[in-house]
Amino acid sequence: MPDPAPRLDARTLAALPAAIRRPAYDRAALGIATGHLGVGAFHRCHQAEYMDELLASGLSRTGLFGVNLRPPALGPLLGRQDGLYTRTLRDGAGEETRVVGSVLRVADGAAAAVGLIADPAITTVTLTVTEKAYCHVPATGELDEARPEVAADLAAPPGEPPASLPGVLVAGLRRRAAAGAGPLNLISCDNIEGNGGVLSRVVRGFAGRAAPGLAGWIADNVAFPATMVDRIVPASAPADLDALAARLGLRDEAAVFGEPFRQWVIEDAFRAPRPRWEAAGAQVVGDVAPFVLIKMRVLNAAQTMLALTGALSGHAFTHQAAADPALAGPVVRALAEETLPHLPPAAGMSPGAYLASSLARIANTGIAHRCHQIATDTSQKIRQRLLDPIRACRAAGRPHPGLTRGVAAWVAYLACSEGAFGARWPVSDPVMPRLAPCLAQAGGDIGAVARATLGMADVFGADLSADGGFAAAVAAAARELLAATAGTGAGPRPVAEKPPDG
Repeated sequence: MPDPAPRLDARTLAALPAAIRRPAYDRAALGIATGHLGVGAFHRCHQAEYMDELLASGLSRTGLFGVNLRPPALGPLLGRQDGLYTRTLRDGAGEETRVVGSVLRVADGAAAAVGLIADPAITTVTLTVTEKAYCHVPATGELDEARPEVAADLAAPPGEPPASLPGVLVAGLRRRAAAGAGPLNLISCDNIEGNGGVLSRVVRGFAGRAAPGLAGWIADNVAFPATMVDRIVPASAPADLDALAARLGLRDEAAVFGEPFRQWVIEDAFRAPRPRWEAAGAQVVGDVAPFVLIKMRVLNAAQTMLALTGALSGHAFTHQAAADPALAGPVVRALAEETLPHLPPAAGMSPGAYLASSLARIANTGIAHRCHQIATDTSQKIRQRLLDPIRACRAAGRPHPGLTRGVAAWVAYLACSEGAFGARWPVSDPVMPRLAPCLAQAGGDIGAVARATLGMADVFGADLSADGGFAAAVAAAARELLAATAGTGAGPRPVAEKPPDG
């Protein structure tokens, strides 16, 4: 049955309720100088909002060109809405909705991304493409040449559309250099520690194999600033879109829903013109690393541990896990006693206060962030969130039982994809093909699963992978978690629970 509500677009914009803020600037008069790869929910609720505020204040006359590298195809969806969408911030039962107009053009696929990077009118490209898209070895940050998409790109004949992010970026930079299109800022906004350095290494590593003559041009013309981005933005659920349509009288299939808090810290290391994001509240600093460490080792670590133990305990959402004292208590103790003592100072960020605010943000009942969504691709995130804090404890001669329990929760979560441990859900993670034989043969032996998981040196590093005592401690904690949560886990999750961002 067709939806009676018309779609949001430039023609229906005036029909919105008067209280809904909408673009007051002339979108038709704007140019485009900034691109973005991965026009998913987070980008639309974060970087695009900063740009929208610059346009509203008259401090910019250019908008965004967004490209999605992977499904879902957002070009047709946002194109039908003239690039317009709503952003709703939720805090408990309260919410505030506005229309964002900074996205002027959207396309899909590798060819569009290569063209974007090569375009001389584009001077800055930001990225939110998820951690695994960088095709890096998590333990080192170097290009993983064994990744199938990387190997396929390196072996492909000239002109073949690239399959990997490094292949796309190098193809675009190659065309940009050949055309004399000038310098470019490539800015990773993904949750990878030292994301600018990782992006630089995978691009340079791929170029070194595919286009050796490009290395000098990249060194002279491409900047890879590091960043820290922060805002909790879950995937938009159909029920959210339905409720919004009922409230607005217009249907918005690209609507995003997030928390009020936001932060964007960017390294002051550019080679080309870029938007004045600081005028909209971003921080441009000399060293991003302290901000990144605090955010990843506190907020993101808490999200991961609560998501994993929450899923094991049968909670659908992290706000439910944060409200469960049996789950939140151990997480707070682990972070306060084992992680916070080793964090560096960052201007304006108190680690203790940040821990308290992080738990309050995760507990926000207005944000329905699914445990399984956060648990996706944990292998790409666990080093910076749990493993490096464990290493910091060891270097200081301090115990780390709480962080070990966090690693054990991941092992137990992985195990619960197999019948011997309950077959409670499918797991979406790049390590699953390697781990599947062990899970099939473990026969309920969680120790075997722990040894196989920790044996992946590309995730755990040579130090932790070779530590039999650590594996035994993880196995013991995983065994306790499975015993405590037996029979409480939720059933299989919907296949499309986490739409890819780019």
